[in-house]
Amino acid sequence: MFRKIENFITDLLEDNPPQNLDEQALRLACAALLVHCAKADGYQSVEETKMLRDILTRRFKLTSDDTETLIQEAERREEDAVDVHRFTRVLHKNLDREGRHEIVRLLWEITLADGHIDYDERSMVTLVARLLDVETQDAVALRHEVISAKPDK
Repeated sequence: MFRKIENFITDLLEDNPPQNLDEQALRLACAALLVHCAKADGYQSVEETKMLRDILTRRFKLTSDDTETLIQEAERREEDAVDVHRFTRVLHKNLDREGRHEIVRLLWEITLADGHIDYDERSMVTLVARLLDVETQDAVALRHEVISAKPDK
C-alpha cells in the first residue's frame, strides 16, 4: 500500500499523469463484489477461492502477488461495507453495458465454481445485476452461458 502511495506522489512530482485511479477503483469494486459473492452462502469453498484468483488475474492481467494484494484489500473493503451499493455505484458509473454484463458473468462464474448455485448466491447476483441495470433476461442468459461453458466433472 505504501508503494502505491509513493508511486502516486512520485508521478505527481515528476509531472507524469497518475495511474488511472478509476481503473484502480474498478478493480477494487469488482474484486469486492466477487469476494462478497464467494461468501454469499456463508462459506467460501476452495473452488470459489481458486476461481476468484483466476478471474482477477485473467480479467486485470495481474501477477499473482498483485492478485493477492487486490484480494486482501477487497476482503477488507467487503467486510467494512454495509451493503454492495458502494461497489456497484463505482462499476455502474464507469462501465458501459458490455462491461456491466461482464461483471454479472464473472459473478456467475464464482457462484458456479463449487458446482452449484445456492439460493443466497443467486439472490446476490440478481441484486447486483439490478443495481448495474442489467436486464433480468440478460442476467439469466449470462448464467446459462456460464453453466453451458463449465466442463462436466
